[in-house]
Amino acid sequence: MSSVNTINTLISAEHKIADLRERLPELLAHPHTSGQVLDCAQRFADYLSGLDDHPLFNAKVREALIAFCQREVLQTKLERELGQNAFSLRRFDYDENRYEAWKPLGLVVHITPSNAELLPFMAVIESLLVGNINWLRPSSSDKGFSAQLLSEFLAHDISGALTDRIVVLPLPVTQLAGLLVQADAVSAWGSDSALESIRAQLPSGCRWIDWGHRISFAWLNPEATDDALLDALADDVCCYDQQACSSPQCLLVDSDKPEVLRNIGQRMAAALQRRSELHPALKPDIQEAAEITTQTAFQKLDLAFTQVRGEIWQTDGWRVIWRHEEELAASPLFRTLQIRPAPRQRLCSILLPWRNHLQSCALITHQKDITEMSHALFAAGVSRIAPPGQMHSGYSGEPHDGVYALSRLTKRVSVSLAPNLMAGCAHLDIPPARPHGLENLPVLNKADFHSLVPNDKSRLFFRSGGSSGEPKLAAYSYQDYHRQMQAAADGVFSSGLEPTTDRVMNLLYGGKLYGGMMSFFTILDKLGVAQYPMGGPDDNDFSEIADLIVNQRINTLVGMPSTLHRLFLNEEARLREYGGVRKLFSGGEHLNINQRTFLTSFGITLIRSTIYGSVDAGPVGHACAASEEGVFHLMADTQWLEILNEENDQPVADGETGRLIFTSLHREAQPVQRYDLGDLGYWVNQPCSCGLSSPRGAPRLFITHRQYFRQSG
Repeated sequence: MSSVNTINTLISAEHKIADLRERLPELLAHPHTSGQVLDCAQRFADYLSGLDDHPLFNAKVREALIAFCQREVLQTKLERELGQNAFSLRRFDYDENRYEAWKPLGLVVHITPSNAELLPFMAVIESLLVGNINWLRPSSSDKGFSAQLLSEFLAHDISGALTDRIVVLPLPVTQLAGLLVQADAVSAWGSDSALESIRAQLPSGCRWIDWGHRISFAWLNPEATDDALLDALADDVCCYDQQACSSPQCLLVDSDKPEVLRNIGQRMAAALQRRSELHPALKPDIQEAAEITTQTAFQKLDLAFTQVRGEIWQTDGWRVIWRHEEELAASPLFRTLQIRPAPRQRLCSILLPWRNHLQSCALITHQKDITEMSHALFAAGVSRIAPPGQMHSGYSGEPHDGVYALSRLTKRVSVSLAPNLMAGCAHLDIPPARPHGLENLPVLNKADFHSLVPNDKSRLFFRSGGSSGEPKLAAYSYQDYHRQMQAAADGVFSSGLEPTTDRVMNLLYGGKLYGGMMSFFTILDKLGVAQYPMGGPDDNDFSEIADLIVNQRINTLVGMPSTLHRLFLNEEARLREYGGVRKLFSGGEHLNINQRTFLTSFGITLIRSTIYGSVDAGPVGHACAASEEGVFHLMADTQWLEILNEENDQPVADGETGRLIFTSLHREAQPVQRYDLGDLGYWVNQPCSCGLSSPRGAPRLFITHRQYFRQSG
């Protein structure tokens, strides 16, 4: 079982930190991957799901951990905050030889507060997810909880890559400076004064990620309010006893009439009376209790001896304080709710003193006013609006305090190259490692694949087989589809398509669940090239196609070899006179030497079978400008390839021909693992002069035999 690095005595702290600093260069030089974190998180969540109880935490905490550690939740967060393929060093424009990606900052020191038990764990995991090394300094009240919880998490890391990237260092404030010396970033929670003290100790160039105290409130239109909404707001008040930044401290009312405020105060007090017993109460310490007593007493004195109107409703467990002054008033917490008038036309000026500390607002108003009030609240400085009863709820990828947390934990990097270097490379990514445990899975043939039932993520279906009767279908989620089409677009770019200058006519066939035409439409869309989705003819009449080629100055055609050959045979005179077609990209069977000779006589300079794949597995290989016909680069960002002996499931020796067994690295709807595509091939182990890299010595794939082929969908 892995355990998190930690220290238990002050004497060991200096030596421990020195040792950690010494190991930093090696860890930074060999970063872990987000996939390793996602795998570990899901295994941890599955482990927790199988438990009835746990000595470290209660059922509520366990459920929160299970929800947080779901692979899909973390993946969604990653993609929402940083985008698809966030860590892919790729061209942001196919026409420019410039590449960008998100990369980890390096070493992030986390200094966490005492008012959120799971915050240290979640902060570290989020930072780990984007590739950082993490040193955690928890609050003194943590008492080893975070170290134990993180150790439990790391026990499910089968990669072995994560253990040294999490360290818990419960140091006193006086020893913080030594902890920060080597930090690339410091992520800290606390009051303004606490944060200022920490920031003063940061080394030059260190990124400062502050999460200061925030204030949240509710704003309601009295005419849109009912008791159910007030009960929901009472739940928000009681849930964490107002210890969370998202807890409402003040209820602002869209009115300046005292009788309206009094009525809302009475109803809010009744709601707290109804709901408070449903939430376990946090007992304030002596100082906190004194603050509550003092503030309540001063309010009573003001109401008794000044002209300010108002009223206080209270029991031993909660307080509602109405003071008829237009302001956002902070609460002494522990179920103390302030009520103030705040007419909508003066809302921005009322909130101005708190502008830099505003977080959430529970909005209670008529549906017709939601749009107007949302923009008014954002203009006033609010960063988050939620319904009453859901102020503490969130969703995967939701901004926090107006920012995406993951973007603060990463940096944007770029590479610019001379035009003649890596000219056909869409990205500069290092190929991924072999999927874990692949050798333990059986090899699937086509019948095995079609016996697998697609899951509920399936949204897009293509005909994979079954020429008569019910068709066999391959299933994709939309994310599956677009990820595969992006890889295919990269491949077509490498094959020689130039998005800025080429004008492409798509002559593939569509309809009846076939994916050829539609998939290439998507590929060309992602490339940003001018395209004409014409489709192949139903008969042998190519005259309209030829007219469009000439009139629209088409220079590139995409289609099946037989379609392209028939086009030039039938419209030979028209197309010879035009002489503007320069590129043919085909899929399926190869053109023979006589067909190639005939086509090149039209002035065509590039004829290439561009994408290799199947409907089931998707696109798996692509041609490049430097490879001979029939040689394909593996699409290593989406596919893993094994070449196995024809007689058994053992890998072939170098240079030997074998069965092509594909595993899709990213497939939600219908997992493709060790799928025998039905073709034979072998590795070409010499590096390719185009500059592309592929797994294990930059192999390329030569297809020697094809039992079936269909344009990828």
